[in-house]
Amino acid sequence: MAATMTSPHALTGPLAALTGSRSIAITVALVIGALFVLGAAYMVLRRPRRPGTPDIPNAMKPGPTDQELERSRLVRMQAWGTALVLLMALWIPIVWFMEPSANARDQTNINDAYIAQGEQLTQLPTKDNPSGFGCVRCHGTDLHGGFNYIAASKTVVKVPDLQTVCGGPNTGHPQIKSLEDIVNTIAQGRPGTDMPSWSVRFSGPLDDDQINAIVNYILSIQQPVPGGPKHNVCINPIK
Repeated sequence: MAATMTSPHALTGPLAALTGSRSIAITVALVIGALFVLGAAYMVLRRPRRPGTPDIPNAMKPGPTDQELERSRLVRMQAWGTALVLLMALWIPIVWFMEPSANARDQTNINDAYIAQGEQLTQLPTKDNPSGFGCVRCHGTDLHGGFNYIAASKTVVKVPDLQTVCGGPNTGHPQIKSLEDIVNTIAQGRPGTDMPSWSVRFSGPLDDDQINAIVNYILSIQQPVPGGPKHNVCINPIK
């Protein structure tokens, strides 16, 4: 259930990658540029170079006669104009109809990238994953919960299962009543517990984009909420 946070306090950030629509636009621009260069080269090479005659550029040659303008060339120009207008008339509706599906694909790609980034952030740091911050050290593999040993007090505390966090009070998370609560818990931590603050806004190591990625990963690994979606506080906050 990957989704980008839309809460007013949700932490979001742009993804540094070209979307499908931008790639297509760049490709079209490159093709047009290449055609322009080829056309210019063709116009230069096709200029007549007869021996003994001056090489006069086309822009300086006399223009066509009125008869030519009023007949053959005029008809040709009108035909090209009509063809281009018809092309635009067909192209604009096609782009308009394709835009919603293109936007949906782009959003899916962004969500998938955030989920992959969030998973890496929750893992232990290694040479292959230097961006890991070790959330699994306390919350267990795949963040399914577990127990954490507090050396200072020599006690063992139970760590919540983040795969059921969207169930809120119904699944053992009494302080989670909305998606915003999940974001704030990660960002600010839980004073008086072994959950530290992770946001740079609260002296933590993670920026907004990284926290957004972790939240998206947590949403993607959620177990079905007992009672159905109406009890899912991530999509139906408790008022």
